[in-house]
Amino acid sequence: MFDIKSNNLEIVLFGYGTTGTKIYEMLSANFSKVTVVDKDERHIEKAKNDGIVTSYLVDITNDSELEELGLNGKILFCAMDEMSLNIFLALSLKSITHDSILLSISTSAENTRKLKFIGVDKVIDIYESSANRIVDIIIRPAVTRVMDEIIYVDNGISIEEIEIPEGSFLDGKCVHEINFKEYGLILIGISDKELGEDFIFVTRGINHKFDAGDILVLMGETPSLEAFYKKLTEKR
Repeated sequence: MFDIKSNNLEIVLFGYGTTGTKIYEMLSANFSKVTVVDKDERHIEKAKNDGIVTSYLVDITNDSELEELGLNGKILFCAMDEMSLNIFLALSLKSITHDSILLSISTSAENTRKLKFIGVDKVIDIYESSANRIVDIIIRPAVTRVMDEIIYVDNGISIEEIEIPEGSFLDGKCVHEINFKEYGLILIGISDKELGEDFIFVTRGINHKFDAGDILVLMGETPSLEAFYKKLTEKR
């Protein structure tokens, strides 16, 4: 379906409100091609101010304007703050695009049912009591298998949370000193117990120091994750 190694995934995020800004932060930390679309001029102005060049003001109720975006073959993520707009948008996108992956947030079981009925490929219920929530990666360190549930389930790509043990080779090192790509992994973020277990997205410019007890959120193929865990638990 998609090749994570190429980093050529094109993602279109609909919505840059309260939820959309958090989702964009997660996506942009790992993918270079993320476009933001919103119907609210204030949201697009904020996106521009945040440095998002590929952000567009679009009437999402107008199919012609949506088609002008060239959405075929891309990952389309409905994250408007109003659920009624996500449902309407998902229905429109399903009818006017092909070879795309359609995702949407949901705020209730009923909305999830509607979105699945429409044909949305992946629905993320942000209020469901489950580990498989995109919100988990934003507000708490108990994060497991988020993006694979959203996109990579068919690619053998997983997301795992791994705690740094005492005496590991990471203990005392800084982020810039470790090239996770050498292990076939992407470091998404860290939960630092010294900072009250806040989740830190690893973006360019962040140079966090690893300590025993920190929880790493890593994405990669299962064998790579297992090999890294084995190395992490080896005593120095």
